[in-house]
Amino acid sequence: MNKLQSLTVLRGVAAITVIFYHIMAPTGHTLGEFGVDIFFVLSGFVIALVLESPHLTAQRFLADRIARIVPLYWVLTFVVLAGTLIAPWLFNSTTADFGNLLMSLFFIPYRKESGLIFPMLFVGWTLNYEMMFYVVAAISLMLMRRHRLLFTSALICVIFCAATASGSRDAFAEFYSYQRIFEFPLGFVVYRMWKRGVRIPPALAGGIAIVAYVWMAYVNWNELSRAHLLYFGIPAFLLVASSLSLESKIGSGRLTIGALFVGDASYAIYLSHPYCVEAVRKLLAIDDLDATSPAGVVVIIVMATAVGAALYWFVDRPLHRHARRLLQSVPAVRLRDSRLARLNHELIATDDGPMRNVPVNRDAR
Repeated sequence: MNKLQSLTVLRGVAAITVIFYHIMAPTGHTLGEFGVDIFFVLSGFVIALVLESPHLTAQRFLADRIARIVPLYWVLTFVVLAGTLIAPWLFNSTTADFGNLLMSLFFIPYRKESGLIFPMLFVGWTLNYEMMFYVVAAISLMLMRRHRLLFTSALICVIFCAATASGSRDAFAEFYSYQRIFEFPLGFVVYRMWKRGVRIPPALAGGIAIVAYVWMAYVNWNELSRAHLLYFGIPAFLLVASSLSLESKIGSGRLTIGALFVGDASYAIYLSHPYCVEAVRKLLAIDDLDATSPAGVVVIIVMATAVGAALYWFVDRPLHRHARRLLQSVPAVRLRDSRLARLNHELIATDDGPMRNVPVNRDAR
């Protein structure tokens, strides 16, 4: 089956961008954080594609999302917990707290001892947004099936407005009053354009993609991001839209195969890379090699990508398969007087995470 390889490659680019961000973080420059914005717009596109299936129920949708996101995240969260018990001095603001563990496992935002809103596996903060998005999308499937994308976008707007209007310093309210949550609906817009056949000429699309990426890098490096949606959301939207228009230009050589594999593995790379970065940084220090030097950056990116790829192949893929099989065996809930009772026969399975292949066909199978 054909895949949207351009988006798979873009996921790999976004993952490596985030790795670079964590390499450079000690210097005070934040170049690369915008990789997350790319992931969120991509996620919006993928979920829009999935929600188009006429045979999708809210229960099956959530089951598939849980199978894709939860297993590896839980495994690595327990690894962090074990680390805090065995060698607590290695962790800056993560402690072996049972309450924090539960909130981390169930995607509930909370404020750590440092005052920052992060789960135990700190890069999992993006998954808190993802799971909120999935729950809202599932609600739209139950309540407003015909206009599910519009209804999902409206619910996200309601969450943002309620969190902002509360004026609370509570972790939950502060977390969901961030403009990044509108990047999921931006992915919906990209999907609508793509579905209607809107394509940018490849030469122009390539230029737009480069300019969008460079613009986000410039803003990130110079810390100009006071209006996040404007500075990062819109450029990420343009980057994803232009990447889709480059689909016909994706080759089939070894470089492409490697880029596609990195894109496939990008979820595992994303979750594991901070610890790889710090481990390799310490190893490089032994040889007096600066981790932020060109050679140090290359070494760390290669090592973090290799570890994440191995984690994907040997851990993430098997866990995903087993979780899907387990959740598919759960009987669908029958809702009286609801069209959902007739739609319990098919499971839509798209491997996005923040970062997977996107099937071209409508059923995203």
